[in-house]
Amino acid sequence: MNFYTKISVFTFIQFLSVSMIAQEMERDLIFVPTGQERGGGEASFRDGAPAMSLPFIDDFAWPSFYEESGENNIDLVRWDTSPVRRTQTMSINAPTFGVATLDGMDSGGYPYNFNSVDAHGWADTLTSRKLYLDGMTADDGVTLSFWFQGGGIGNAPDENQDSLIVEFKSVGLEGDIWTQVWGTTGTDEDEFTQVVLSVKNGEYLHSSFQFRFRNYGSLMGNTDLWHIDYVYVVANGATGNPVEELAFNEPAYTLLRNYSAMPWTHFSENPAFYMRDSLVIESTNFGTGPNNQENTGITVRHKVEGGVPVKYTNQFIQNVSVPVGVFTTEYLSELEDENEVPSELVFDTSVSDSVATFEVSLWQEEVGFNTNQTTVFDNDSIGYDQVFDNFYAYDDGTAEKAYALDAIGGELAVRFPLAIADTLDGVLIHFTPFYDNASEETFVLKVWEDDAGVPGEMLDTMYQFHNPFYFTEGYDLFAYYPFDNPIPVSGTIHVGLIQQEVDRLNIGLDKNSNSNAGNLHFKLGNGFDWAPSSIEGSLMLRPVLRAGTESVVDIVEVENPTLITSPYPNPTSSELNFGVIEEVVWDIFDTNGRLIQSGREQTGNSNVNVQGLANGIYILQVRQNSGKGLEHHRFIIQR
Repeated sequence: MNFYTKISVFTFIQFLSVSMIAQEMERDLIFVPTGQERGGGEASFRDGAPAMSLPFIDDFAWPSFYEESGENNIDLVRWDTSPVRRTQTMSINAPTFGVATLDGMDSGGYPYNFNSVDAHGWADTLTSRKLYLDGMTADDGVTLSFWFQGGGIGNAPDENQDSLIVEFKSVGLEGDIWTQVWGTTGTDEDEFTQVVLSVKNGEYLHSSFQFRFRNYGSLMGNTDLWHIDYVYVVANGATGNPVEELAFNEPAYTLLRNYSAMPWTHFSENPAFYMRDSLVIESTNFGTGPNNQENTGITVRHKVEGGVPVKYTNQFIQNVSVPVGVFTTEYLSELEDENEVPSELVFDTSVSDSVATFEVSLWQEEVGFNTNQTTVFDNDSIGYDQVFDNFYAYDDGTAEKAYALDAIGGELAVRFPLAIADTLDGVLIHFTPFYDNASEETFVLKVWEDDAGVPGEMLDTMYQFHNPFYFTEGYDLFAYYPFDNPIPVSGTIHVGLIQQEVDRLNIGLDKNSNSNAGNLHFKLGNGFDWAPSSIEGSLMLRPVLRAGTESVVDIVEVENPTLITSPYPNPTSSELNFGVIEEVVWDIFDTNGRLIQSGREQTGNSNVNVQGLANGIYILQVRQNSGKGLEHHRFIIQR
């Protein structure tokens, strides 16, 4: 029975009243705390990085966190282990490319408190590497300077409720002593503000001085954001202002015309058609006058062992004088290869017949020297992986906001023009942790054919209910949801879902691209017409196709809903245990739908060895030996 027919008289009345105010929402929520006492949220610290001498500088363009470089290249490290993340898309008008973002999530991208209606407290802590200041005095003029912004593109901290502070470390008889030396309350700004702090008191001038940033705010997800940039500690009263430097302002994430990713077998049908014609990137000249932009270009390398980078340049952007401030560069016009032969940049389809990934990097000559790092991306170079797998994507992979429907039975659908006919197996969705824990809410996947740009008839009838899944091992990850049945598709399709209740499911919304216009449609419940979305951005929902590989799932309607007991432990590091009600065969898939492992189990207690799997989320698919029943159980490998 369709869940619409299950609504009681009371619920129907509620539906009518809710429908009058139902809407699609871009969620940037207001949260009112109870005024609980501050405390907790303390980060754990490593002692692996020895004290470094001045100057200390980090503009967060290179991998400066201990987790990124500490094990292999300690010279790059500027920070102890931390739940804070480096981001490239969350801030506005940052001094240089890349910032450190403090929010309400732990190091695994999961809210510090996701089960409370009101949870405020100390959240992230970013602690510097030890600095050797022994022997210095107040006359040396040591200063800490940094730039900060509240909110940016993401959710802003609330005024008079949320705060950002800086603390300095001194050493006492009973251990480290942290003292607050600066603080500010919540703000929502489009510009960064610089702070300069003196490090002159004797208790701070020792051999293991450290400073740290801490934020107080909501503990319930990707909220109350603070962004930090261009942190600088040096003597003689100098401050961290970029000087005589050319730096990128924004990232690049695709060379495709309409998509950020698409199946390799689809792209290979007409490669030149799917390549974009233009790529304009903003940079900043921090000089006191015009500077020449030299040694500028783009490099592409097939990401395999022995892959050879192919370098493209444009003679018209070499030795060009750029003004002080923001300027733009077109990277795809008038290209020449390394032999100075005019060339078009098109990914080479001969390198693979199934999937492919290309490393793409853009670069320009750095004028300055302070932040110049070797062997890693700096603020004068940016890069990303162009992925061709088995899915289509519009989004750039980061959620700055959340998209939600505030309606019982709300429906949403994203339009995807397919390059070739294929089989649709499932969908990847990023449910972003934004205040509301919707893991107990349910939705049904749906696919519609196209009717003059809007969803038309349903292509398949599906009844299996799903729940939002939140990850604990990383930010902006996608959960894989298989369709009830594989669906033959061609031309333009619309892929989406119907939510059961009024509760907001909070799907990730990428605000640095805008494919919603003309592609995202919604209904505010049964009986409503499809409406085009008015919210800018790209919904983080990606259809998964067969794309020349074997079937991801082969599902028939489940006759017995309990084939096995819930697998445990979950998360696990080495084995998965469950009770088998009836003899079953099983398969393990990753979140991209690839078959990883298979087996068969008899009735009774079973144990599956998963020690060889990498950290991440997996799907255990089990079916009766007769092939009539089917269940899916998600589990996590975490070590």
